[in-house]
Amino acid sequence: MAYDILRGNTSRNWASGSLLMPAKQQKALFAKIDDVRYDVRRAKSLISASIFALSGALSLMALASIYRTASKEPRQ
Repeated sequence: MAYDILRGNTSRNWASGSLLMPAKQQKALFAKIDDVRYDVRRAKSLISASIFALSGALSLMALASIYRTASKEPRQ
């Protein structure tokens, strides 16, 4: 197998599965990995939405501060 991998393109297919795990356990492990991938993507989207909302709130506060400063009468 190592010789075929180092040689490059071969006609043999070594992607037949794991040599250390039975197929049933391998499918269960891959299902758990897919669940973790989904959870990470979902958490990423929630964090992105939270950061977007926070930046919008800060922008609104900055605009309100600028408006308040501009609407005051000048001091004499």
